[in-house]
Amino acid sequence: MLEALVAPAAQGIVRALLFAGIMVVVGGWCFALRVVPVFDRDERGSAQVRARASRILLLAVGALAMLFAWRLVQQAAAFADTPSAWATEAPRVITQTTWGTGWLLQGAALLLVALAAPGALRGNTRGTWTLGAGALALAATPALAGHAVGAPRLAPLAVALDAMHVTAAGAWLGTLFIIVVAALPVARGTTPGLATELLARFSSLALASGGVVALTGLFASWLHLESLSALWSSDYGLALVRKLVVLVGVAALGGYNWRVVTPRVRATGDLAALRRSAVAELTLAAILVALTAVLVATPLPAEM
Repeated sequence: MLEALVAPAAQGIVRALLFAGIMVVVGGWCFALRVVPVFDRDERGSAQVRARASRILLLAVGALAMLFAWRLVQQAAAFADTPSAWATEAPRVITQTTWGTGWLLQGAALLLVALAAPGALRGNTRGTWTLGAGALALAATPALAGHAVGAPRLAPLAVALDAMHVTAAGAWLGTLFIIVVAALPVARGTTPGLATELLARFSSLALASGGVVALTGLFASWLHLESLSALWSSDYGLALVRKLVVLVGVAALGGYNWRVVTPRVRATGDLAALRRSAVAELTLAAILVALTAVLVATPLPAEM
């Protein structure tokens, strides 16, 4: 049983869920900063949105904590002579590897997020920025367990830009997820014009974040691919192409929301079309996260 749970496929599932959870936490921070204040002029709506978002954020933290513990089992089992001997290997993995440093950072960041989330979503300034510190630290941890930290050149820059990549993805898609689940159901019954302001605030955030995702992704591609031909002649290149194709689809749906659906909401106040389009964007985003989990575990062309 343990062998199946530490197999490569199981590790890929855990990586994907970790990425998704981190994006939701980053999105929760951005939601507290950018979206929650929109509801302040509607007392009942504000209370509902804050409660919904707080539950989502704390559920994400709880899920991340369980995944975080299981990821240690998987990593230690990979180093042990047999998977069942993972417990004897775990202390060395934690204290003597870069992966262990990232794991400890992730644990500290999760604790910070759990403590700060309720206050942040009540509008507490200190809680909001403490949540931000935890979210940013959490977004930096995948770089310590992926290709960035082992880059043969510009490794510190690669780690920093990888953290920016994850942060920007969370600010874009994590925030959108919380808007769909926590804000749109409440916005239908609140002050007229509130939904329009919500969309305006999110659109500016999504555009900026999407740009950062693209630029940092291009840098990572340049850093990890030895040549353009590696895009189609290596497993890593093909995995990257698959991710880029889906990313273009996510961006196209985001552009459709911005250029077509948002003006329609402004004109009619009908949020149904926005919800449908946003759900489609998030569905593609889930595929994107799964492909990213595959990509970070695929050997680089230089390692083949």
